[in-house]
Amino acid sequence: MPFRVVIVGGSVAGLSLANMLEKFDIDYVVLEAYPDIAPQVGASIGLLPNGLRILDQLGCYEAYRAKAEDQVYQQAYLREASGKAYGYQHDLMEMWEKIQMLIQVLYSNLKHKERVLTSKRAVSVDIMESSAHVTTKDGQVFSGDIVVGADGIHSTVRKEMWRNAPPGYFPHDEYSKVPATTLCIFGISHRPEAYPAASQHNTLSEGHSYFLMAAPGNRVYWFLFMELKETLYGENIPRYTKDDEARIVEQHVNDRILENMTFGELYEKRIVTTLAPLQTYVFEKWHYKRLVTIGDSAHKVDPVTGQGGNGAIESGALLVNALLRKFDLSPDGLSEKQVEDVLAEVHAIRFERAQDVVQQGYWLQNAFTQRSTMGKLIARYFMPALGSFGVLYRGVEFCSPATSLHRLRIPRRPRAVPFEDELPAKPVKNLSKINKLASIAVTTSLCALGTGLLRLPKSLELAIDDLTSTDVESASNLPAFAFLVNTASLLAMALVESNRVGNKVTSWVQIVTFALVNNFLGPGAIGPLAALFAHWSCGLIVGRHVPVEAAKMVLPIVTVGYVLPATIAMLRMDSSSIIIWRNAPIICFMLARSLSTLGNSPREADDEKSKLQIERERTRNMFVKADLPYIRLVHYSAFIISTAIHFTNVFNYGVRHSLSFGGNNEALVGLGFSKYEGIIFTLSSLLLSLGAAPISLRLCGYIANLQCLVSAMSISLGIFVVGPTATVAGMAAYRERVLAGLGQ
Repeated sequence: MPFRVVIVGGSVAGLSLANMLEKFDIDYVVLEAYPDIAPQVGASIGLLPNGLRILDQLGCYEAYRAKAEDQVYQQAYLREASGKAYGYQHDLMEMWEKIQMLIQVLYSNLKHKERVLTSKRAVSVDIMESSAHVTTKDGQVFSGDIVVGADGIHSTVRKEMWRNAPPGYFPHDEYSKVPATTLCIFGISHRPEAYPAASQHNTLSEGHSYFLMAAPGNRVYWFLFMELKETLYGENIPRYTKDDEARIVEQHVNDRILENMTFGELYEKRIVTTLAPLQTYVFEKWHYKRLVTIGDSAHKVDPVTGQGGNGAIESGALLVNALLRKFDLSPDGLSEKQVEDVLAEVHAIRFERAQDVVQQGYWLQNAFTQRSTMGKLIARYFMPALGSFGVLYRGVEFCSPATSLHRLRIPRRPRAVPFEDELPAKPVKNLSKINKLASIAVTTSLCALGTGLLRLPKSLELAIDDLTSTDVESASNLPAFAFLVNTASLLAMALVESNRVGNKVTSWVQIVTFALVNNFLGPGAIGPLAALFAHWSCGLIVGRHVPVEAAKMVLPIVTVGYVLPATIAMLRMDSSSIIIWRNAPIICFMLARSLSTLGNSPREADDEKSKLQIERERTRNMFVKADLPYIRLVHYSAFIISTAIHFTNVFNYGVRHSLSFGGNNEALVGLGFSKYEGIIFTLSSLLLSLGAAPISLRLCGYIANLQCLVSAMSISLGIFVVGPTATVAGMAAYRERVLAGLGQ
């Protein structure tokens, strides 16, 4: 007999799996408890890239997108209890629709609809020697090699696994550990006139919050989340009634969701509502012999994450991938041991990701319903500060490692960020932390050396003295001029890095750190600090963009804010000029950061249509890479100018002087530099270039091993050929090309 899968539950998890099995001619039957395959029950579902990619492979994406009416949210607001907006985000990763609509799409895509049976509520599952039998309420028995429980948090298949397994295989009475900390009313309403089109709103209050989104058909999908006074568990979680819902609505009817709209006005236009506790839990084991659970049956997540359905689709893909590999080894059928290996693989890959999304739900609910002081701080300050990047970063962080159906073609579509399995190499995430920690140790040592806090062994110090001594007259201004020009180039590139959307929070940390170090340790610290910041800068594709307003002004800011004070300081050599010059980089950082903040803040407009147009323009700038011409101008200008300085030094005094300038030069000493300045600057440039380009890019998977090796060798050679600063500029241009090229 052919291999057969019995799927209990015509849910998103169950019908997604049925579509996958059908693509590979694996026999299946779906047992749905309700009389209709898409009953009028359930809430809305948000599909994210990890789920949408698999649906695209199955041929369901376009149909689902048509039902969702291309809902893309250009504006997403954080609102306080009064309804006043205090935070703004773009939400471009998620499409929301009724679960019923997605189930209809999945069902319509099946060729063998006769294999989907309704009014077949499973009541028991028995494991035989070479198969498993599912008995339904009407007495029918369905046999298969695998039984998949896609039947939700109250899963019959899971209960039957527990019944069939010997004592100790599963944790005792695990369902009693399933908690509910949040109560939720989900609803669908006709859109009130006061509700803006194409928008999402999170209205946050202490103890409760609202999440609303515009939906197809001129409707609004909405959630009212309420913190339970005490955590409920397992069978102690009650089933709520319409009377319970009415009492809750009465308490919140005057809550302001928007400044000009109350919850009562939204509720009056309701089409359907459901009151339910939100159970969130990842069960410890998902399989036993030929039985397995997926989706909510295995890991129930908070709907605030938007990951419930996506995780269910992922689990189905993992199951099919593992089955196909086993079929390659055993085309005549799978033994019980081989089946168990397949099911164990699904659990091993999915378990940690499921735990992560459950924790994410706790974190979000803690912030949205402000259950703690930390939650309040995150909701009020941290989330608005991160803005759209926070949404995109969290989404990319979770979606990018997701699986796909390995033996089905992935349709080519534009991607702002590729999935990890689409990158040139596999990311090495653990080593990224080591790389960053090592950069702190090296940078600290270089700063300490430059300021005299660290003394080298006498023999090494004499060797460096010999290296830094040149035939250049001690009164010559050339070393100081070269250093100031190179520093200006480095500063310009640092301004680009600090103003990327991925560095919104850390840029202020960088400014404060530089201000402290610059004043206490002197101007020579800029090289090591630039290297450190480059290692800790956001090197992710999603955080690459620089607001166009800030990118345009980098060169003018450096010219007026640093080059001019530096020139005056070098010519006058008086204490007041030197103090102004030493603090000039801080002013440059703050001015550029202010322009970047201005570029990310919503501009005033008279009407909703104008506001939407402004936000579309800003969003378009990010995805068409409108900042690239200005960033390239910074990198190319720095490369050309620094190369010219290096060639001038080499032509007049040799390579050694260009790389190890310093010694007892009067101009450098007068400006506050140490005799080790040239060597420190060269080493910092090498560290910066290697760490921010080949090493960082390879650890992220953005380049392959060979590219990493070639770029590292090019950087090492470039230090001598074009000089340290030009090498950094070349590295920055190369990294920009790689990051921009991966997002299509």
